[in-house]
Amino acid sequence: MFWNPSIIGIDIGHHSVKAVVLNQKKERLELFAFTEAVLPASVINDQHSVNTSALLSVIRKLKKNLPFGARKVALALPDSAVISKVIQLDTNLSDEEAEFAVAQALSASSPFPVEELRLDFFPLSPSAEALGAVVTAPYQIIAARKDAIDSRVDTIKKAGLTPKVVELQTHALLWLAEHTAEHAILQELWGIVDVGKRQTEFCIKPSGAAAYHREMAFGTSHIGIADGAEIDDLQVFSPDPAQAEFFTKQLADQLKRQLQLYNSTHPRSPMKGIWLCGGSQHVVLDELLGRLLNIDVQWMNPFRYFPCSTKLGEIADNSFYSQYAVATGLAIRGIAE
Repeated sequence: MFWNPSIIGIDIGHHSVKAVVLNQKKERLELFAFTEAVLPASVINDQHSVNTSALLSVIRKLKKNLPFGARKVALALPDSAVISKVIQLDTNLSDEEAEFAVAQALSASSPFPVEELRLDFFPLSPSAEALGAVVTAPYQIIAARKDAIDSRVDTIKKAGLTPKVVELQTHALLWLAEHTAEHAILQELWGIVDVGKRQTEFCIKPSGAAAYHREMAFGTSHIGIADGAEIDDLQVFSPDPAQAEFFTKQLADQLKRQLQLYNSTHPRSPMKGIWLCGGSQHVVLDELLGRLLNIDVQWMNPFRYFPCSTKLGEIADNSFYSQYAVATGLAIRGIAE
């Protein structure tokens, strides 16, 4: 009677699928389980659709390590798979008229036909119509190719799970950042840098402003072993100190430009530090990165502020689970739905 269903955050990356299960008891979110399964090569194509048969096999394997009865899932799309646009709409339009106006605005800028997209839109400011005024107001449009969404959703359904939320990956990270800052009682502003296999994301949410996000085509796949070969499994690869230092310096060069741009556009919202996340704990030297950027840098343990069983806590209580950041943020988002 008083049991709340669990929410599973599932992060489908290029290297693996991560799942985090949270449950809400009264005012607290509790960590129930987390697990990861490595993906075969070429599961995600350049258009962000997934190979459903290959992914289904991995999801079913993952499901065996999830609590019995956990069914509801929150998923993420990479930001590069999403078209984001702000338009002005007449607040006096009906729902049907607003949908038509959004489709028209999107068709003028989208590289894909509107018929191939799934879209959503919402006002960015309180409705002027509620105040009795007939004016225009800014609306946020979010759209993505149907194949990119449906291939993920269909796979989750075939695995016997129930997709409830499809969120942007950046938003998942920001949900986690908000939860972490709240429980750490931080007054300063911190951003998140997610270092992935093929790309790195930087995002931050200044108070009273829209989320700031940048995506860089730089990731751990840039590390070469012999003759520039790509590293497929960072879990079994331990770079020598020189490799780790070189990659950290490359990452710093990428981030310096993004931090300079952020500081120039948000001078009143200075950033105190950066949380690092992603499966690159063995190749990014946080202390060196902090010195190069002249800012506090810490690896994020996404499970730190979630109570859990003693046995699970012994496993989760270290900084080498930062690859679960997106999945944890998705689970938080799913609970809030």
